[in-house]
Amino acid sequence: MQASSSDATETARALKSAGRKLFATHGFDGASVRAITHDAGANLGAITYHYGSKRGLYAAVLDDGIRPLADRVVAAAEGPGTPLDRILMVVQAYFEHFRKNPDLPRLMLQEISAGRRPPDVVIDLVQRIAGTIRRLQEEGEADGSVRAADPFLTAPSVVAQPIFLTLVTPLFREISGLDLRSTGMYERMVSHTTSFIRAGLAPGGEATP
Repeated sequence: MQASSSDATETARALKSAGRKLFATHGFDGASVRAITHDAGANLGAITYHYGSKRGLYAAVLDDGIRPLADRVVAAAEGPGTPLDRILMVVQAYFEHFRKNPDLPRLMLQEISAGRRPPDVVIDLVQRIAGTIRRLQEEGEADGSVRAADPFLTAPSVVAQPIFLTLVTPLFREISGLDLRSTGMYERMVSHTTSFIRAGLAPGGEATP
């Protein structure tokens, strides 16, 4: 008996949910097809049927996590204010997205740290984000609101802090007893990071050769 369209959609959604949890916890290699389908309440062939392969499921999980982030970045970049103001809004967009998706930095970086090429969808979305930040920098240099800097290194420098601080939140809590996820600490962290980046990009400093 063939599954209904709604059943198939629900199975595909359950596979992504289970895959995301297990990929974030155990990495791509450590998340077995058997474990994913078990947690999703699906049969062993479901991943192949819906996503072509475990790698296809992994790409779909990352697409679900990163595409909304890229949309947030573009929306922040198109908002009001100087180019520097909008770069800081991009930083805030990262923090807001990671607050709702704390597993995403691990999902994004696992393949990179393992020395593997990320799925094409990840490369495309990261290029979209980097290109958006690069255009803001070029616009800021033109109107004098951003100092001259390497346009290809500004983007990773700007987004590294939200990524890193989200990754180390559990360790930070163990070391300091402070929870970066609490409202007060979260606001403090965002304020500190945006002030730090503003000072680094504001006119008056000199770029390091």
